[in-house]
Amino acid sequence: MAKPPYIPPADHGFISTDPELAAVDASVRWPVLVCFLSAVHWMVVGTFLLVYASSLTHPQDTFPIIGLLVKLSACCSFFTYGHIWPAAVDALVYGWASTAGLGLAIWLLTRMGRTPARAPAALMTGVVFWNLGIATGLTGIFLGDSNGVELLEFPAYASWILWVAYALFALWAIATYLGRKPGQNHIAQSWILVALFAFPWLYATGSTLLSTDLHPLSPDLRHTSDQSAWAFPLPGSGVMQALLSAWYVHGLFVLWLAPIGLALLYYLIPKMSGLDLQWGSRAQLGFWSWIIIAPWTAVHDLVGGPFPADTVTVGLVLSGLIFLPVAVIGMNLVGTSLRGEAQQGHHGGIVFPFLVLSAFFFVIAGASEQLLSVRAANEVLRFTMFRECNMFLWVYGFFSFMVFGSMYYIVPRLLDFGWRSAFLIRAHYYASLYGILLFLALVGGGGIVQGLILETTNPLVTIVNVNQVSIGFYIASTMCIALVSIGNGIFALHLGWMVLDWLRQQVRRSRLASEILMEPYQPAAPVKATSVEVSA
Repeated sequence: MAKPPYIPPADHGFISTDPELAAVDASVRWPVLVCFLSAVHWMVVGTFLLVYASSLTHPQDTFPIIGLLVKLSACCSFFTYGHIWPAAVDALVYGWASTAGLGLAIWLLTRMGRTPARAPAALMTGVVFWNLGIATGLTGIFLGDSNGVELLEFPAYASWILWVAYALFALWAIATYLGRKPGQNHIAQSWILVALFAFPWLYATGSTLLSTDLHPLSPDLRHTSDQSAWAFPLPGSGVMQALLSAWYVHGLFVLWLAPIGLALLYYLIPKMSGLDLQWGSRAQLGFWSWIIIAPWTAVHDLVGGPFPADTVTVGLVLSGLIFLPVAVIGMNLVGTSLRGEAQQGHHGGIVFPFLVLSAFFFVIAGASEQLLSVRAANEVLRFTMFRECNMFLWVYGFFSFMVFGSMYYIVPRLLDFGWRSAFLIRAHYYASLYGILLFLALVGGGGIVQGLILETTNPLVTIVNVNQVSIGFYIASTMCIALVSIGNGIFALHLGWMVLDWLRQQVRRSRLASEILMEPYQPAAPVKATSVEVSA
């Protein structure tokens, strides 16, 4: 794929030529910008913790600088693998992906409704509480107050903060959708609404039924050590815990993150390419088949478990139908992208390459889910690092590239201010692309090698041999994650540079502020928007 073209820095001309859309962008400027900045912050934190956790998988063969982190883990129990890994994953899923997803949902809902945002103060309060809940949850994990359930490690007090934040956001989203202008309907809105309704359902069910917080049967027995005097609040334990955990984890990817990502792709790819959606009449088929079939991918994790064989078989058959929505959505998005590339090159400048890659990664992630729906392949790969590869496909592949492309498009329109450096954009693009491709190839291949060795019937092959073979793949994965982290860091620095330059310009436009901060006063000159904006 060709490199993104050179885009010189600009200070004006990015606002929409449509007065309605310009007013919409101005009304959500601060909530969306705070979401993006905090999401990038959690991306940097999560990526650093992921490099840290990956380095702990090969402590004897680590790199000089990362070796200091390994020594820290050996000296301090707060930084052991059991704390670092869940904190890294939660920071990426809830901090980076979910926070960015909320910001994108805010922007897209108002844009599609063509109505300026109402009650922005309530929306900003929700964003602040959401970040407070994530910070509290990560602190609880490091302090050992984790629930110990995958992607539900946040303690109860952090979950309650997230609930308050999401309640404010949900009320605002419902009011915004109902207050949209008549006739403003788009397939992207359907995807956003599914995500917004799915998250509270998933999080409420998972937090309630998988809670490991024990409650005493009687207040008088609160300090007793007799476990028979304690009980789980609801029956999410035993065999059911594995079922519910698999349902929650997969649901978070396919019903929360995937719909948000697809909503932005369905909106931006036709807008940036200037083409109608390929097979647009089939978009509704892709939507409904994804909603019905994708949740069944949770059955992947139940193969070989203490569940009825016919139940698992039926689940695998249904999850194997995932190829239907993936094929339809792929033809919609990838087909439109390739037509746009063929006719107009990288139309959309720095935005389009990221969106195209995101669409391709969605298809690859769907193919990965399809592979795990085959019982023979699942039995080989279920206890290997292939599962980490699958998570990376969703978070770092499909969703992150969608967010990067969307931010490159949205932020200049929010601020009427251009990105500062074409070199940093290219460096971010290539570091992220090669890092994720190498990680997927090495970790996916490592998972296959692990599975084949585990399934061998040779009695001389033990789990020790598997670990010895895996060390090389773990070292390679650490190097790939480090490369991805470099790309993420470049993007974070570039976004910070852009926002600081914009703030400095705003200060210089105010005579009083420029005098106080001793900046040269530069009165704003009226500038006509030059960006071509396609109607929503």
